[in-house]
Amino acid sequence: MKKIYLITFLILPVALCAQNNKNWLIKTGKLFDSETAQFKTGLDILVKDGRIEDVKPDVDITADQRKQYTLIDLSNSTVLPGLIDAHTHLLYREGNSGNGPNTSTIALERHLTMDGDAYRALYGAARAKGYLEAGITSVQDLGNSGMYGDIALRKAIADRLLPGPNMSCAGPGLAAAGAQMPGLLAGDQHLVDGEYRIVSGVDDAVQAVREHVNQTVNVIKIYADNRPNRTFLSVEEMRAIVNEAHRYHLRVTAHATVDESIKNAVLAGVDCIEHGYNVSDSTLMLMASHKVMLVPTDGDKSGLVTFFMTTMKDTTGMDARVTRNRKYYIDRLQRALKFGVTIAYGSDDYAESKLPFGEPSKHNLIGYTEAGVPIPQVLQIATRNSARQLNWGKYLGIIKKGYLPDIIAVDNSIDKDIHAIMDVKFVMKGGVVYVNK
Repeated sequence: MKKIYLITFLILPVALCAQNNKNWLIKTGKLFDSETAQFKTGLDILVKDGRIEDVKPDVDITADQRKQYTLIDLSNSTVLPGLIDAHTHLLYREGNSGNGPNTSTIALERHLTMDGDAYRALYGAARAKGYLEAGITSVQDLGNSGMYGDIALRKAIADRLLPGPNMSCAGPGLAAAGAQMPGLLAGDQHLVDGEYRIVSGVDDAVQAVREHVNQTVNVIKIYADNRPNRTFLSVEEMRAIVNEAHRYHLRVTAHATVDESIKNAVLAGVDCIEHGYNVSDSTLMLMASHKVMLVPTDGDKSGLVTFFMTTMKDTTGMDARVTRNRKYYIDRLQRALKFGVTIAYGSDDYAESKLPFGEPSKHNLIGYTEAGVPIPQVLQIATRNSARQLNWGKYLGIIKKGYLPDIIAVDNSIDKDIHAIMDVKFVMKGGVVYVNK
């Protein structure tokens, strides 16, 4: 079995490590309550021993507390729970490989045969640091990480070898023959095994889940379809995966892009649909009735332009294509909300761009507002809802007593202009301060 070794020379500054022993009094200008989707004023956050001890009005803070806690004055900023990107690929990148159906195959072949595991691990480490500094304090990494490279990165972050977000990891996605590597000849199909766990039949589907559980995954990612490949998992295979995963209290999330595969995944009992591009009203209503979440990885107008400029050699007619895509994505998101589908925030950010790591991810939040979603609801999607999608809703995604202190701060204009999310002034994860501008 191939193993990916996480090699890094990134070391946390001593000052940051020392902060673990500090108790904090965080004075806020405005505080976003993600439970009620409201901005509140005059509140302070008390952080003690790596937990939120209390959230109370500043006037109720005692003189002893002001002496015992180290002050962080964010009174000129709006404080939010750390952002949670529920669909990432930190160890995967796709550059300009030209137009056509084999772009992803070429990118994956490069990772497997040219970059190598060590370079790929370093790339993932650099992106993890960028995500955290951008205010994304938790992610769900959904495959294309080699043989459990995401698990290695998660461990390195947890061991404080390098800074990065909390990671919920899927390991290699469970897929039908060929997975998402179109164009491979029969003699080269072994390359698929470095990126996906190919499932063949119900019994093998159960075994695949157990293999992943043994490698300590947090979530099971399946491919309800493999477009542009023609293969797809059967409803029986997906149901077997769901039943076995739920036996271990793991959620199952399904890559599904066309209505038939989305509906099949919902009928099989999955907990969430990733992408869901071509979906009918009836299937959206089915998702709502089954309480299946949707992660729309749509980006925004400017992000889509960057993506096309990066991944296409021929950009003729790009403006029209961007407009057409945005209209299509916006219609799907509006219909999903209309029918009561719960939305979580996910970027599917993997394309090379000139933007700093983490920034392309946040363009999805701008995209939600372009679709007419109110800013408070967008921020709720990016915090509370996404924490629930990661199965971490009992201790992340909300700033309240007993929760983990994953906290960020942005300009006070955030309630009127979502673009303020692009400039994060303060980042705390687990009671440790990583950014303080």
